[in-house]
Amino acid sequence: MSSNRQPSSIGTKDQLTGDGEPCPLCQIPQGEVLAEFQSWKLTRTKTMKGHRERLMLFYKEHVRTLDEGSIGEAYLLLAQAGAKFFSYAERWAIFEPVYATVPDHWHRVASDLDERAQDYGQILKTPRMIIDNHDGTIVRAYPEKNEDTPGP
Repeated sequence: MSSNRQPSSIGTKDQLTGDGEPCPLCQIPQGEVLAEFQSWKLTRTKTMKGHRERLMLFYKEHVRTLDEGSIGEAYLLLAQAGAKFFSYAERWAIFEPVYATVPDHWHRVASDLDERAQDYGQILKTPRMIIDNHDGTIVRAYPEKNEDTPGP
């Protein structure tokens, strides 16, 4: 299925973040792209934070928000890529962008759940979707609430 529509911002490197700096996701060299899809690119994250594998899927266009269909597509693509790249792990996760360093460009990060990783404490504080490689289950996990935070 081909489309003649080519959004003008795809492939441009002159997009700016909210603070006026060049967008680092728009500037990722093609040589660092692990897989490319019609609207998406998959790369390893700039910092691995002690993980054996840490991936980022980002939208080719420099946009902050997406429609539900595009977000669903992103999660499906990450789930497929994760099955391959995280095959060594019992479980791995896709994280909500609570701690995103580039909030102006839609993306999601996925990594294994290595308790020895530098960011494991941050992982526990981040809403995430955990995928179990052995039984195929997918579970949403939310940060633990403080004792003084009222329950649901």
